[in-house]
Formats: sequence, structure tokens, C-alpha cells
Amino acid sequence: MDEGFLRLSRRFFSNEMWNEARTFSSCEAWLDLIQSARFEATPRKESIGGREISYSRGQYPASIRFLSQRWKWSEKKVRSFLVHLRKKGMITVECNQGMNLITLCKYEEYNPMGTTKGTSKDTGIEKEINELRHEWAQLRAQLGAQPMNNNLPQSELLQKSGHTEGTNTKKEEREYIDISLHQKKENTPDGVSKKAKLSSPSPSEKIDYSGLMEYYNTTFKDRLQQIRSMTDVRKKAVKARIAQYGKESVRSVFNLILQSPFLLGANDRNWKCDFDWIFKQANFTKILEGNYNGTRLSKNQQDSEQRKRDSVLAVATTVREAAAKKRKELEAEGVIE
Repeated sequence: MDEGFLRLSRRFFSNEMWNEARTFSSCEAWLDLIQSARFEATPRKESIGGREISYSRGQYPASIRFLSQRWKWSEKKVRSFLVHLRKKGMITVECNQGMNLITLCKYEEYNPMGTTKGTSKDTGIEKEINELRHEWAQLRAQLGAQPMNNNLPQSELLQKSGHTEGTNTKKEEREYIDISLHQKKENTPDGVSKKAKLSSPSPSEKIDYSGLMEYYNTTFKDRLQQIRSMTDVRKKAVKARIAQYGKESVRSVFNLILQSPFLLGANDRNWKCDFDWIFKQANFTKILEGNYNGTRLSKNQQDSEQRKRDSVLAVATTVREAAAKKRKELEAEGVIE
């Protein structure tokens, strides 16, 4: 039989059998994601390495390296596993404030909220409240998985619907990915950092094209097409952009690209930018000016997202009204004071 549920206490994940040192199977890794995601309905805000990150019910912030150590997998295997889950529609992954945020698409099916406390019967209004909560959580997950420019921030959306973000800033022993630290610091034969050499403000210093190529390939490994040589055309374009904006602009542009799902392939055509496209004058300028920040959506997609936000607010209002009505009924019956 493949219907119904098996109740599994969360204490199971503190059991010595679960914590036994081992290489996780794919099934165990998926179960670990389910049990690690936030269960509480209220969003949580944590301070990690001097940065604040907020995540909600059904979401789990974790870096590739952290999951690699936790599951005893290679980082390549972790990436492949997450890609597989995304293709199956089981999770979404977004980069939030330089950190990976995993959202379980059907979290409510794995961890449904309990019924209202203080009652012995699952009345019709309780079912309605739970169904509305389920629909609301799904809409929130969809919105959280698709950030947009000029959108209402999710924290503000939750506050308008009667919820406030948690303020628990206790640090946990987890690692989070920081896109600004993706590039490994390497030295040239003379002992000077390649990144420092690239961004040196000295006007008399020559551009280290070989160092730039390696910096680009390392920064966008497994994200964008790698380059194998610095042609004269590429050198000319790089020299022109640095003359126009300075060497530090190259690192700024690379970091902005890392934070742009659109430039990394999250678009209708699955198009990705490449080295030559980046260093064209118009494109380089647009990236610096923030034209590609967030997710660029078509007019129809924007209208769809607006309808989703309106639905979230409408459902939230209905939940509050139903909960208030139920409380009055319980007070009248003397169940609660």
C-alpha cells in the first residue's frame, strides 16, 4: 500500500542509529532535508558570520560544503543531487544574501500543522483553517522561490498578513555559502595574490590577463562556460572596461552576476551570459547599474506573481477571521478563557 502516513517522532533523528557515522544514501539525504527544514510557522532570522538571513517554514539554509560533510559525499555529488531534486520539482534553491536557501516544494505534505489545541473534535471550521494554512504555505513557498525586482519583500508581506519575523539570533553549528568567497585565494609566482593583482589601482601596472582568466573560470565553475584563452579581442575589451571603470569593477560585476539568476540561466530560453558578452561595453555597464539584479520576468509572469501575492494576502485574512471566529466559539463553550 502506498497511501497514508507513518508517524515518525523527531526524536528519531537524535537516535544513535541515525547519528552513526556513515555515507548517506540518496533516500537518507532526502529525509535529512525534510527533517532539517524549519517546522515552525513563524519566519526565523539568524545572524551568520555578521550577516542576517531569514527563512520560513519548509526552508533550510545550507551550503554545498556543509551538506558534503554531513552526508559524507563529494561536493560534486551534492550538487548533482540538488539538481536532480529541482528537476523533479521537489525543491527550489535560491541565493539569499549570499547564502543558499533550500525550499521543499511539498513540505506541508511531509509535516502538516496540527489541529487547534484545546478541542477534542476535528470540526469543519478546523479543517477549513488547516486547508487555508496549507494553501497559504504553498503560495508563500512559490513566492519565496521566485524573487523579483520591485516586489514586496516577503518579510513585509508576512507582516501585512499579521505575522512578524522571529528575532532569535542564536548561532547554530552550520555552514552557509557566501558567494563573495567562492573564489579561492591563489598567489602568482612572485607571491602576490592574483585577486589583488587584478584589482590593484596602480595605473602603471599591466593587466594580468592569465590571472583574470583563471579568476573568471574559478568564480563561475559549473555555472558559466569556461574560457581557455585570452584572445586579442578579449584583451582589448577587458582593457577598455578597466580604463572606463577601474579594475575593481571587474570583481563587482562578477559578484553581481553570481546574484543574478537571469544571467545564470533562469530565463525562458535557458540562456546564460559568457565572458565575451560580459565585457561588451553596454552589457558591462548595465550589470554595474543593477539592471540584472533579481529575476527578470515577462509582463505575463509579473501579472501572475502579483496574483499570487494577492492570493496570499486574501488567504491570510481568511485564516485570521476563521481563527478569530473559532476562538469566540471556544470561549462561549468555556473550552478556553
